[in-house]
Amino acid sequence: MREAYKDVMDRIEVTPEMQTRILKAIRDADIQGRSKRAVPMGRLAIAACLALLVAGAVALPKLPTKPPEKDPSGVQNGIWSVTQAASLQELSQLVGFEMEELKTLPFAVTEIQYRAYPGGMAEVTYLGETQSVTLRKLAGDADPSGGYSSYSDTLVLTRNGYCVTLSGEGSLYSLAVWQDGTYSYSIRASQACSEETWESILEGMG
Repeated sequence: MREAYKDVMDRIEVTPEMQTRILKAIRDADIQGRSKRAVPMGRLAIAACLALLVAGAVALPKLPTKPPEKDPSGVQNGIWSVTQAASLQELSQLVGFEMEELKTLPFAVTEIQYRAYPGGMAEVTYLGETQSVTLRKLAGDADPSGGYSSYSDTLVLTRNGYCVTLSGEGSLYSLAVWQDGTYSYSIRASQACSEETWESILEGMG
């Protein structure tokens, strides 16, 4: 408490104008002509505390009212932010490896979003009217899906000689994860799909 009090006191700066107003307020507190010696010490202490609070409110720095501007380099407050890409080719250049695309999806694609994440992870999101599918790729063997949901059922498919694990509920699956020895992949669907639909999605990946 003493250190905090000392820190606040060190910040207080009372200008001559403020001092004049404070002393006048203390004098005015002497009720309608009563002797100054008759003013209770408690009242003077309260007036002094109020004066310190007023001075402190003026002297202490104001907190920022809006967030800092984003650095054009993509770094904000020392943290790398997600980088948007305009195309699959640009995304591949950003992450340093060739990013695949999904050519067979169970809905009409209305928009495609490309993102490069810190650590070199690539993400392509295919948006439809009511659903979406997100493909992620990352160098190494870490799971790029970012999903921590528990699923009651799993199913293992084979793609190009690699085992693909589907996770979902019953006979419908929302997530596919696999590795090819160099990269790790994940595909997440906003609406769970059947085994046949997942086979079509994986076969159309290239």
